[in-house]
Amino acid sequence: MAKLMMALRPLYTELENTRDRQGGALNLYYGLYAEAKQAFQQADFIPDANRTLRLTYGRIRGYSPSDATTCTPITTATGILQKTTYEEPYDTPKPLIDLIRKGDFGIFKHKRLNNLPVGILYNTDTTGGNSGSPVLNAKGELIGLNFDRTYEATVNDYAWTETYSRSIGVDIRYVLWVTQKYAGASQLLKEMNVPVD
Repeated sequence: MAKLMMALRPLYTELENTRDRQGGALNLYYGLYAEAKQAFQQADFIPDANRTLRLTYGRIRGYSPSDATTCTPITTATGILQKTTYEEPYDTPKPLIDLIRKGDFGIFKHKRLNNLPVGILYNTDTTGGNSGSPVLNAKGELIGLNFDRTYEATVNDYAWTETYSRSIGVDIRYVLWVTQKYAGASQLLKEMNVPVD
């Protein structure tokens, strides 16, 4: 392996230098692209969020993407069971399915839903680069992590509307539950001062 690594090193260095040159050339045009986009829209807009600090706010809200279809703002562990097909992209690991069927959600169980929250919808205007951003409540408490937008909200970079623009986050209770029950890493929760039942 060491010999292979040494043999490939010059090629790797050459590719790295090429990528740096191309990146440097493209960087010259990002400003012009942003100006052209703004002129085309004839309005201010928020560019890509990569390597930037952004703050956006909104509310947890469902939406109705089409006639007679309503998406509630919180999905639960039951939905994981319903979607599992044992084939990509819904090939849920059996140990996770077993845990969900047991219903042992501990302190992470949502009392009103009588279930474990998994996904949340909210009407913030996230964009490329926001994946992994923290979702905070009004008290500044971490309640989730942003990871996507709904299909109807893929046009958010060009037009946002209260009617259907929704971002998707993973509920932090699900993250903590998976950490504790599925991964068996209760010590991490203790380090974060999360009470473990």
